Amino acid sequence: MLVYAVDLGTTNTKVVLFDERLRRLAVASAPAAYDRDGPRVEFDPQQLVETVLDLISTCAATQPDTHAHDAIIAITGQAESLVLVGADGQAVRPAMSWLDSRAVEEAKELADAFDPARAFRVTGEPESSAAWPAAKLRWLARYEPDSLASTRSILMVKDDLIRRLTGQVVGELTTRGFTYFFDVQEGHYWQPMLDMCSIDTGQLPDICAAGRDVGRVLTEIERRLPPSSGGYRVNSGALDHFCAMVGTGSYRQGAVSESAGTVLSLSLLASDWKFNAASKISFHAGINPGDTVLFTCADSGGVVLEWFRRELLPGMSYQELEDALAERSFSDGPIFLPYLTGVNPPDFLPSARGAFLGLELRHDRLDMAYSVQEGVAHLLRRNVDYFASSGLPVREVVSTGGGAASAHWSQLKSDVCGLDVVVPGEQEATCRGAAALALMDSGHLGSLDEAGSLNSPEVCRYRPAKDSSIPQRYEAFDAYLTLLYGS
Repeated sequence: MLVYAVDLGTTNTKVVLFDERLRRLAVASAPAAYDRDGPRVEFDPQQLVETVLDLISTCAATQPDTHAHDAIIAITGQAESLVLVGADGQAVRPAMSWLDSRAVEEAKELADAFDPARAFRVTGEPESSAAWPAAKLRWLARYEPDSLASTRSILMVKDDLIRRLTGQVVGELTTRGFTYFFDVQEGHYWQPMLDMCSIDTGQLPDICAAGRDVGRVLTEIERRLPPSSGGYRVNSGALDHFCAMVGTGSYRQGAVSESAGTVLSLSLLASDWKFNAASKISFHAGINPGDTVLFTCADSGGVVLEWFRRELLPGMSYQELEDALAERSFSDGPIFLPYLTGVNPPDFLPSARGAFLGLELRHDRLDMAYSVQEGVAHLLRRNVDYFASSGLPVREVVSTGGGAASAHWSQLKSDVCGLDVVVPGEQEATCRGAAALALMDSGHLGSLDEAGSLNSPEVCRYRPAKDSSIPQRYEAFDAYLTLLYGS
């Protein structure tokens, strides 16, 4: 058995090939292509399919005997990006990325139309956002009513790829909470929000559980794929963040899964969870029936360090920065508030902005670079503490993504949070998790525990240092944030 795990990322589309023992055999990726104009961020969903098929062929070309194996295509990736499909099976208009921010006013209208506590209880989302399909559909109803009128199926990007591969119109469960028109606790679409967005339930896909076989690929698709003894089937997979939890063994109680990429996102499997309107952590259906996964995402993640490196350390690579930071102590550097992107959980302060505090003439660019890394670590702690304040045990942070490659930063996060930070050696954790779900559904694996033990990657564990200056600096961070912006 071969599994081609497809990750529909925001920055890249990736395919990783695994065998039935979760051995990684090949990796291929291509940058995501967008048509941008101000707040408009669109893409061609058919071109995305072409990219996926090309990447599958690239992976298969590295193996001598793909024709001797059955094959599964397991789908993971982003959730919110919106695709409208007509009666002819073609896109009615270009697909709208979640990055598209045209629907800011419409998101505000949705927030004003519903009691915030009620909307949160139903949708799982504490805030209305222009990223959600609901806001985009209200925008389309206002500015492109003909597009909506000619739409048979309202899909998100993962749904549409499954449809184009198999002909089946389904919406995978773990991504539904990112629509803002799905009742997460009851497991069905929320009619009052559909009415507000001019959506008919007949335009929406039936719900499919995570990690389920959807069916064989269409004949015309199979002709374009590398030979396989039993043909290709497609598995529904799950949201990329949740697949990463499976891939790193952090889909378990007490382990916060951190995606340390461009944005800072955190996921936590919650047992005995009950809704709390005072909490601002979004909640979603998990991979197993009855599971709830808490999820929060701060835009001010790795993008903040990339901004600093690009603008203030021109020509310095990440490795050079890593080496320089490792050479000296920074316990008395400035404090940095990493709010360059504005609103971040758990405080959601609309007026917050980035700031260096406590700068002195003796400080240089490396002091400031350290402070940027520390500021993101402080934001991480703020969110981890918020999980814990909800009564959920947090024992360690399992970190993946580009930022996890920095030993200096991972140690700093451990010191600031007062928790072990575990960095698995698996660079393709999201795709590994999607492959594991597909192998479980096909009977090749018995459980998530078995998946975690098969060819499991080595891990690097960072343990918190006992340094009194670390909590003092976090207290200074908290005081500055409160003083400048309230909290």
